[in-house]
Amino acid sequence: MARAGEECPRCGRPLKSLNGACEVCDAPKKSVLSSGSGALKDTGFAPAIVMDGRDPLTGDLRISVSSPGGKSETRISTAGQMFVTVEGAEAGKKSEPWAAKTLRTKLNEQGTNASLSSAPDNRGEDRRLHVGDDTYVLQISTTPSARSFWRDASVSSVVTQVELQRGVEWLRGTIVTKADAIPPDQRASMVLLVDARHAGLLAREEVAALYTSQFGSPSAEYGFASVWVAGPLSKYCVRLGNGRP
Repeated sequence: MARAGEECPRCGRPLKSLNGACEVCDAPKKSVLSSGSGALKDTGFAPAIVMDGRDPLTGDLRISVSSPGGKSETRISTAGQMFVTVEGAEAGKKSEPWAAKTLRTKLNEQGTNASLSSAPDNRGEDRRLHVGDDTYVLQISTTPSARSFWRDASVSSVVTQVELQRGVEWLRGTIVTKADAIPPDQRASMVLLVDARHAGLLAREEVAALYTSQFGSPSAEYGFASVWVAGPLSKYCVRLGNGRP
């Protein structure tokens, strides 16, 4: 039987068994390898392969993601241009489990005892995040938040080239849109997680510093407990400004 809290990595639904396919989306169980900076590990479900590092030919910083949920590559050139290529990927619910677990891993790596649990869909909550004795509502929102971008990416391939500043504005737009949709009195117990799985180079300390230098800490501005950005690996997961956790 599945362990308490185990979720399908494709659709995010609770698993009744780890011995076969997900009963909701039919994601097959198989022994596979995922990679981050050359480190391989068994994930137990369909392939999710992440590679990151410097391109030896161009010097570009890059992250590539290949999984049943889509493929992508993010690059930042030595001149500061950001290139994002996404193919067959969908934003939203299907990507939420990865983002949530990336944040949990990051917090645990920092020495914080963090865990996740499901939350009632009818209340608009994506997950519950437990940190020590505290429990937060975890709200997850994808960046970039343009629906046309993800609509096109889900059926074909989308390539965009922008200045890194534009990427910072993507984060800003995602945060503002989510804040506008949540009553202020609900934000203090809420952690907002910006899902940048397919734009992972936005989830770096350098970008967080750019954001806060222009807009300040979003937790102070909007009253969230904290605001995080999660890429495809825990090394690309960063808090914007101050907050708890």
